[in-house]
Amino acid sequence: MAILTNNPALASVGNAFISLFFPNQCLVCKGGDFHSSDPICPDCLQQMNPHPIENRVKELTVNNGIDMALAGWDFGDELRTAVHSLKYEERARIGSFLGKVLGERLHLKTIQELDYLIPVPLHPVKFRDRGFNQAEWIAIGVGKATQKPVQTGLMKRMKYTISQTTLNREERLNNMKQAFRITKDVTDKKIGIVDDVLTTGSTISSMASVLKDAGARTIVALTVATPLEKTDDTHAESV
Repeated sequence: MAILTNNPALASVGNAFISLFFPNQCLVCKGGDFHSSDPICPDCLQQMNPHPIENRVKELTVNNGIDMALAGWDFGDELRTAVHSLKYEERARIGSFLGKVLGERLHLKTIQELDYLIPVPLHPVKFRDRGFNQAEWIAIGVGKATQKPVQTGLMKRMKYTISQTTLNREERLNNMKQAFRITKDVTDKKIGIVDDVLTTGSTISSMASVLKDAGARTIVALTVATPLEKTDDTHAESV
């Protein structure tokens, strides 16, 4: 709920007043006793297990075309609940918030040198069914925090792929073949690909390979979470 006014100062005061008397409900723990417009309460944020911001590309099962892979947190219970809400309960604002807190953790020189960010695109059929692209909302949040532009139309998803969660490595690679095409010149560009959860890397790797073939110089995977233990492929990855 927001106060409708063209005066930013009055809007800020009005929103603070409403937040004070109408506490927000956390989308993770469902609590309603914190006074903030954030969709996740401070307690749940503190329980999220942060990863060191370091290159995880060698941990990926499929990393073709990816120069660097960065993930903010372990895909634990709190983030699993948040990502599930983002994907399946149409709570898109949580994506922008998760992107913002991820972007605030990214201070590497590599991030500052990126030309722009692109979200992992959804196939039009899945976009129609879901109503929004969770990766796009995350990318918007990362972009605001890092002052990097977001290019939402640079890549198109041409192939309707089945869920990656039930497939082995070879099946994932076949599933993603010819799944993407680019719509703009990317020659010599440094690009960050944004998604929610990074598991095997097959989706982002497929995009990275297309971009590299088209002349892109550097591809960095930027995700909110990745599982600490990758003994199987049952964790969700963008489809």
